Amino acid sequence: MLTRWVPPSLVDDVIRAAGRKERRVRLLPARVAVYFVLAMALFTDCGYRGVWAALTAGLPGPPVPDPSTAALRQARRRLGTAPLALLFDRLRGPLGTTDTMGVFWRGLRLVAWDGTCLEVADSPANLAHFTRHGVRTTRPAGYPQVRLTALVECGTRALIDAVFGPLRHKELPQAHDLLPALEPGMLLLADRGYDGFQAIRGAADTGADLLWRVTAGRLLPVIHLLPDGTHLTLICDRRSGDRLAQWHHRGRITEQPSNLTAITMRVISYQITVTAGDGTTRTSTVRLVTTLLDPDKHPAAELAALYHQRWEIETAYYGLKATLRGPDRVLRSHTVDGVTQELYAMLAVFQITRMAITHAATATGIDPDRLSFTIALRTARHTVINANAVGWGRLTDILTHVRNLAAPKRRCRTSPRCVKRTLSPYAYNKTKGSVGQKTKIATRVTLLTSARP
Repeated sequence: MLTRWVPPSLVDDVIRAAGRKERRVRLLPARVAVYFVLAMALFTDCGYRGVWAALTAGLPGPPVPDPSTAALRQARRRLGTAPLALLFDRLRGPLGTTDTMGVFWRGLRLVAWDGTCLEVADSPANLAHFTRHGVRTTRPAGYPQVRLTALVECGTRALIDAVFGPLRHKELPQAHDLLPALEPGMLLLADRGYDGFQAIRGAADTGADLLWRVTAGRLLPVIHLLPDGTHLTLICDRRSGDRLAQWHHRGRITEQPSNLTAITMRVISYQITVTAGDGTTRTSTVRLVTTLLDPDKHPAAELAALYHQRWEIETAYYGLKATLRGPDRVLRSHTVDGVTQELYAMLAVFQITRMAITHAATATGIDPDRLSFTIALRTARHTVINANAVGWGRLTDILTHVRNLAAPKRRCRTSPRCVKRTLSPYAYNKTKGSVGQKTKIATRVTLLTSARP
């Protein structure tokens, strides 16, 4: 499965482009080193020798070389990070087509961005570069962390682009580095962490449409009330925002300030009422801003329900951090270059697996959400160990088998926020009764039409 999506010709191309082509015949040439690093991302619970054994177990012919752990480590260092970075750059991008279910809404490709953190080995080099996460207690966090921000296609959970760096790199600057991956025809979903004029203007300037949640404290004056209960507003920079706020608080008795640095957006305010199985209810107000200004072409009720698709990026992160890397595991590399190389390999393997899932879902007319990432990953591992190139038909049959498909409609579940990794080994009771609760939820979305011009 690795060589199907990453053929030797592609590997040789990125090695040549990175200038890592060996000058003499080696026991572990650069091409083999690339596949070894990719296999490390597949077999995260194995050491170097275990990964090599899985990679070469099914190879026919004469006995394969049996390098030592030190030789494999040196091969990684000779290879460097550039070939893996170029390989991920060749693999990344949206995968869904017009024939793939759940990828488009009214002709717009649904995408989302968000950030997350991954733990790395607690070595002096990693600690000095990546640093630990700050905590409220006197005890430091257990491991240094890498901050990763990705742009994901919601329908397939494929990685359109991703950037990462030390923990001191914040999500907003990393999101700015993802702007070249946005293009017209996309609808970008984002949460309240990206509620800022510079971020909104930068994303809007790419030609992509936006559907972002904003904080409760942001002033969104009614510039024009629309028939469906939504209204047009202005998102301004700090200086123009102060002038607009003064105009609003004075009762709008004067003309609207001119020469504002602002973006016209549409505000959708609505309430979500959640009823749990025990009869208790919870109501919260959500405010969205969007560049889709026409209420007839883009109904507010559909946009309110569509915003839930933003959580697909959280599912993608779960597949990357828990299913692929393994729960409660840290990246194995003890150097900064090693962490960078290993993380690019993880992103590449994740994208390869999403390619297999999307291809099978499109060929059979099934929503990619119903295909199991775990089963696809397990199949990939089997093909590597057995050195068996699974045909498209067989791979599709495995992924789309009726017993392997998820239900067409997801179960309604809820789980309160809690600390799942307690700092004290004696504090396990803090999470008792608050994790893994399953309940039936009825969600009702009611648009608020009380806004006055």
